[in-house]
Amino acid sequence: MTQFKEQQETTPMPLALNNDDLTKLYDDDNYTAYTEDLEFMWRWTIYRDNKLVQEGCSLSEDSSRRAVNHVLAFFNISAKKAQTEEANY
Repeated sequence: MTQFKEQQETTPMPLALNNDDLTKLYDDDNYTAYTEDLEFMWRWTIYRDNKLVQEGCSLSEDSSRRAVNHVLAFFNISAKKAQTEEANY
């Protein structure tokens, strides 16, 4: 019989802000996004209120920027939809 170890979910710590390879892609009242060159890919992260909400990887800094913009557009549409539904009830 195979036994599975229970994995503990941990929230990754924000990327070190003093990292020279770190590039801020987006910053407003709700969200902040960064990308980091890892030599073989670009890692991007999106934080809401200093908590990681989405991360991913891309092949270039430009594609990281496009991916972050796509995710943030989805978040904004979802938030507007939730506000509309809330107002209708």
